Amino acid sequence: MPNSNLRIERIETVQVPPRWGLLRIQTAGGPEGFGEYTVEGQLDGTEALVRELSRYFIGKDASDAKRLVRGAFDQSFYHGGPHFMSALGGIEIGLWDILGKAAGQPIHQLLGGKIRDKVKVYRWAGGNNNAPGAAAEEAARVVSEGARALKMNACPPMAAIDTYGGVRAAVDRARAVRNAVGPEVEIAFDFHGRCNVPMARRLVRELEFASPLFYEEPVRPEYNRWLPEIARLTHVPIATGERMFTLPEFSDVVASQGAHILQPDLVHVGGISNAVEVAALAEANGIAIAPHCPLSPIAFMACLQVVVQSRAGWILEWSKGIHYNTSGATGDVDPWLRYVEESDWPRFEVDASGHLPVPDLPGLGVRINWNEVEKAAKVGSVWRDESMFLPDGTQANW
Repeated sequence: MPNSNLRIERIETVQVPPRWGLLRIQTAGGPEGFGEYTVEGQLDGTEALVRELSRYFIGKDASDAKRLVRGAFDQSFYHGGPHFMSALGGIEIGLWDILGKAAGQPIHQLLGGKIRDKVKVYRWAGGNNNAPGAAAEEAARVVSEGARALKMNACPPMAAIDTYGGVRAAVDRARAVRNAVGPEVEIAFDFHGRCNVPMARRLVRELEFASPLFYEEPVRPEYNRWLPEIARLTHVPIATGERMFTLPEFSDVVASQGAHILQPDLVHVGGISNAVEVAALAEANGIAIAPHCPLSPIAFMACLQVVVQSRAGWILEWSKGIHYNTSGATGDVDPWLRYVEESDWPRFEVDASGHLPVPDLPGLGVRINWNEVEKAAKVGSVWRDESMFLPDGTQANW
């Protein structure tokens, strides 16, 4: 029987610093839900798709969330890709938040329950393309703040065949960071798709001395057919997924034995339900899941709900302090915490082993200060993809 209290009345979108698209779903008499529709640097296009899809959801019963979301996907002849899936995913996350609040339970309980009490997180360090000394200094600072696992860019923008010292720069920076944090701190290397296949093959060997936790996106996803060969060249696990948008894309990578860690971005992959399916795919194949999440507390908490209920989940990216999230930041409040109710800030303090506790609050498990969101929306977001060039003037993959 339809629940009139959970009838969807309004889906509101805002763009806020540093680079996030947030949404609020209001129901007739029940709780409100929060979601995120971020395609970083392209918020206007994604926001337009949220509004386009909203027409499908307005007036419907939020308790029928899975049918609604799948229906919106199947009804749209043109679907998939970053903008469509992010728009749909933002709405889907908001619906899960409503369902959890209406039931008085955290989302992970609605998914069958948690299998762990806390989640290890890794922080970003090493800047975007900074010098070895600066990268080491930043890494040491992040470790001093409690991080026990880090991720850093593996390399500068690379030519098809490196003739500009990119490999040497990557090795020098990796060595400086490893020396700064010591042997006990885990370090993951994000290639960011900056390499073509020949240089990815070389770098996975050159960086092994630093005992990497994993190599992320050694090549851009359109070149995933080369991942099996790259994976065979190193004992370091290969991770990918932030620019993959549907379950079949992940299934293809698994079938090719090209990756050992799947990294769905919950926003980009269409929300919580699809990420749970990716997690099940990982578990069924004896590999791992570590969601990509350089985003807001809303996306982060959605990711956490998936990780805590999956045997394949073990670590989660936490963008607190990441250099991307300083854009447009003002005042003394950490930009990552700005839109979270101040009473919830202590929930985001890691323990001595670098873990965060699993929340027991209903829904996503975080309370959002929408008044602060609306204030920030007057400023908006102007973040854009970075421009990087090779010495010969070629526009590079940043």
